[in-house]
Amino acid sequence: MKSILGPARLPLPVLGAILLLSTPALAQAPLQNFGPFIEQTRREWNVPGVAVAVVKDDKIVFIQGYGVRTQGQPAAVDANTAFQLASVTKTFTAAALGTLVDEGKLGWDDPILNYLPGFAMHDPYATLHTSARDLLAHRSGLPAFGGDLLNELGYTRAEVVRRLRLIEPAGSFRERAGYSNLGFTLAGTLAGQVAGSSWEAVVRSRLLDPLGMTRTRVVAAELKSDPNAATPHLSRPAGPVPMTTREGDGAFGPAGAMSSSANDMATWIRMLLAGGSLGGKQVLRPETVKELFQPTMVSEITFSESPPINENTGFDYTLGWASYAYNGRKVIEKGGALAGVRSVVTLVPSEHLGVVVLANLNLTLLPEVIRAWVLESYLGPAGRDLGAEFRQQRAALAQLLAAVNAPPTTPAPFTRSPDAYVGVYENELYGRLAVVREGSGLAVKAGPACYQGNLQHEGHDAFALGWPRPNSLPGTAIFAFDANGKVVSLLTEDDGVFMRVESNARDCR
Repeated sequence: MKSILGPARLPLPVLGAILLLSTPALAQAPLQNFGPFIEQTRREWNVPGVAVAVVKDDKIVFIQGYGVRTQGQPAAVDANTAFQLASVTKTFTAAALGTLVDEGKLGWDDPILNYLPGFAMHDPYATLHTSARDLLAHRSGLPAFGGDLLNELGYTRAEVVRRLRLIEPAGSFRERAGYSNLGFTLAGTLAGQVAGSSWEAVVRSRLLDPLGMTRTRVVAAELKSDPNAATPHLSRPAGPVPMTTREGDGAFGPAGAMSSSANDMATWIRMLLAGGSLGGKQVLRPETVKELFQPTMVSEITFSESPPINENTGFDYTLGWASYAYNGRKVIEKGGALAGVRSVVTLVPSEHLGVVVLANLNLTLLPEVIRAWVLESYLGPAGRDLGAEFRQQRAALAQLLAAVNAPPTTPAPFTRSPDAYVGVYENELYGRLAVVREGSGLAVKAGPACYQGNLQHEGHDAFALGWPRPNSLPGTAIFAFDANGKVVSLLTEDDGVFMRVESNARDCR
């Protein structure tokens, strides 16, 4: 499953608001005309709603919501509107482990095998030496986004962690960075184990409750009953479309399940910028906050990173965050993306400056455009035309995303009966996958959740295997036959080989 985390191919209004970037006026008065800039840019990027908070010198100097919670409905976004945080959740998971380090219950570099008996990676050396630092800095050897399908299949968190040993590493241990949601699932499991509870309980009791973050939740499903929650939206050529379901929950909760508001997130970044304390409460030791922000693993810059990040700024993973340079200052940042939402949190510790941007649309660069405005406003012009760079990134990613919204091609005719492919297939990592008849074609159902995907015939015994996640592109799947013309396996581009174990299948059970 290929995840697309960049901006969508939206309608093409003139991006006049972006052209305000890199102009001398910004350096004259921080946040002057910031509100009109946000609203103009929101409209031009066709984002239903956005909430923004800026903190400077331990004060909230700007906080406001713009637009609506749901496209076509009047309810407005405000500073207390709850948005899904997506991968910004990872900053809370890292801090939760930090509270355990503060109490001497865990060391950043302790082998987690000391705390999780039975834990194993595919590489025996990694099994013996993987630490919390390795997981939080994406340097455990797990492949980038490897095993993400496990979350959709409905396995428990404990079962997902058990299956870690089946994932082949992308390289040697600590050799290169690989962004891993699975690694943060393990980190959350570690936090719960060390605390004698669960990841959810650790985050609530050690972070949210002491800080009074009452609008922040660790379970995305709880937003269903929230009267002031932003609806996630999908980018479509005709405009944003509200989603009826939310992503984020499941076994991978520590990697992306949380939600919050601009007000609560302002509290979060105030605490971090103040060295772990707020209102007289020391939530994290100052040394621990510095450790969270310390660059730990260098990473390549990919299409997921946005201006002002480039080859001259560098890009490193810290513990739950990333780091790059801007005009001589170290910037700490974490972005998040799920189907229907985008979020960015950016900190400049040396300047006691932070910004939070929460948007209820997938595949948009609006959060990055807004935080770039703040950086230029407080730290001076980038010395580059960031507006032009944003437009270039949007155009390049639009080419990759064209397939997401493109109508399906007319499938080639079957060269054999569709019934020949029906059966139950098994993969050691992902478990059982049933190929079933769906009308005149085929579908797949996999895992305890009977997660259903589509098999679109491309020709001969090759198919495009697609899952219902909106931000994913289908991968190739090819059925292999033996000398007698009987199907023996299904070879998938993204998820490996599934061996046929039964010749009949009605569902995934």
